[in-house]
Amino acid sequence: MTDETQQTEQVSGERLPSVTVGLFGPRRLVKTMSEVGQEVAERSAHGVRFLTGGYDDLSEAEERYLRLRDRIDSAVFPGPWAFDLATTGHWLTVPSTHLPLTGAALYAALLRASLTIPAVDLSRVSIDSLSLADVSEAYSEIGLDTAQVYDVPYEGPESVAGFAAFHREKFERQHTTVALTTILSVERELRADGVPVLRIAPTRSSVRDALETAVLLGQGTRMGAHQLAMIAVQVIPSGAESGDYWQQELALSTHQKLLSEARQVGASVTRRSDTLFLVTTTYGALLRLTEQFAVAPFLGALTAQLGVPVAVGAGTGQTARAAEANALMAVEESVAAGGKVAVYLDGSSDRLDLEPGAATTDAAPIDGTSPIDQRALEIVTSIASAMSSAPGRQVVVDVESVAAIMQVTQRTGRRMLKELVEAGLAWPLPPARSTGGGRPRQQFRLLTEKLD
Repeated sequence: MTDETQQTEQVSGERLPSVTVGLFGPRRLVKTMSEVGQEVAERSAHGVRFLTGGYDDLSEAEERYLRLRDRIDSAVFPGPWAFDLATTGHWLTVPSTHLPLTGAALYAALLRASLTIPAVDLSRVSIDSLSLADVSEAYSEIGLDTAQVYDVPYEGPESVAGFAAFHREKFERQHTTVALTTILSVERELRADGVPVLRIAPTRSSVRDALETAVLLGQGTRMGAHQLAMIAVQVIPSGAESGDYWQQELALSTHQKLLSEARQVGASVTRRSDTLFLVTTTYGALLRLTEQFAVAPFLGALTAQLGVPVAVGAGTGQTARAAEANALMAVEESVAAGGKVAVYLDGSSDRLDLEPGAATTDAAPIDGTSPIDQRALEIVTSIASAMSSAPGRQVVVDVESVAAIMQVTQRTGRRMLKELVEAGLAWPLPPARSTGGGRPRQQFRLLTEKLD
């Protein structure tokens, strides 16, 4: 078993585990969790895998979790403190639970204290984290008086800061003979100060209960991750473009770029019209595309690469029809916003606006064409300036006009136009028919909107 991961045997001949649970906490505790996890996996009717993220100090907890977060469906933390820190720190990304600390854990700690600490008096003890009710019930069960038993319950992450001082003060005033804590750092601090201390550890039974709960949470995550999701992408006409051929070229380019993006998450793309496309995927893939609903899928990349504004709407639902309806309503909302944000709707929660990701036009285009270089920009700028077309009108040129404007041979003019096409700054148009016969002229539309 490695320090980072432990994989249980596959169950029922499955090639991949159906649920992956992350186990986090101090290394010794995580080892116990892994051993119990092996038993849970062997008894499970579905494949279960446990990945471990043990640490020496709680300051390492976030880093350990982030290394495994994309590989787990649920998580188990050592106690409420670590769980609350993950929640308030906003780095918890999957359904999670923590090991319970109840009277059963206290029984085990008291037994270990009686066996390992000389002259210990179990009726003179300081205890942290457990509730007064749990302590009173445990002592009542074993017939001990709690008159000199001091307890400070866990009341949120801020309460942990006072645990060590609480135990130290009781011991120095000779009110107690041993401190029982649930916190590793508190145990280390008290031990260094010479205070007899033991850590309250959850029983294997409570560990098993927590792991089985986490497996159920993970199964729920998997079911949710496979919920159908739809993304609608709508090209927003700017008014500068016109003509069936231009629309077809734009539709083809949009389709190609969407296919390239969607392929990364196993999604499919359907072309509804020259301006509307539907991407079919899962909720889990949608989470990856949006980086946990932090950025808009496709929006920044398509706008930068196509040179025209696009709108994006995402939707989920209990059925494919519901997911599609939500996506289409969402894309209408995005169109109304001018494509400045993508919109997510699931039919139950409020509208969620997603800002475009950091996409730039100098990034390599998704469909593999050459990036826009400085020379291509200079060429198209010079030609467009010389044509001095009215705002909003298309700039259409051919080899002869480019050669004349740039004062080069027609061969060089043809090479320049080829560079512009490869850079995504020009589109070839259907050859113009010649009334006098002969070979028709090839014309090109300059995509001057990409210069804005």
